[in-house]
Amino acid sequence: MYRQARLLGALLILQFLAMVGLGVWLTSRVNWDRALKVTSGQGQFNVQSIEGPWLKALERSIVFDIYFLVPMILLLLSGLGFVLLRRRGWMLASIAQSLIMLACLFYYGDSRPWFAYPLIAYSILMILLLNSRSVRAAVRSRRAAPVGTRSEVAHGE
Repeated sequence: MYRQARLLGALLILQFLAMVGLGVWLTSRVNWDRALKVTSGQGQFNVQSIEGPWLKALERSIVFDIYFLVPMILLLLSGLGFVLLRRRGWMLASIAQSLIMLACLFYYGDSRPWFAYPLIAYSILMILLLNSRSVRAAVRSRRAAPVGTRSEVAHGE
């Protein structure tokens, strides 16, 4: 039963690492020399010098970080909860997957990134896995009856 919970934790951490990789990839596409030249001016900005394709990459990178920072933190915490504590993190993982799908919908609006569909598909698969019978049994198995009380199901009453 704990094997499924640890596998789920590993899949959540894998999703976290993939999203961090996407953030690093988006940030690496920004022309930082150009961005720093524009921002280090003497307080005078020329509209034509600020506009350009490098500005769109900077905007995509910043918006990705804003939209996906909280879900990535929740993914890491829930993944570690499943791997290290065996049962903790189910609610965090569910909230993280929902926030990822919502962020993908918001992020998809103008830029239409290629990675929105794989993130949504992976989130749907993770939600299905989170709600599978074996994972739910592993999460709920800790909630046992207090010592000294009789379980009606166990004794057939």
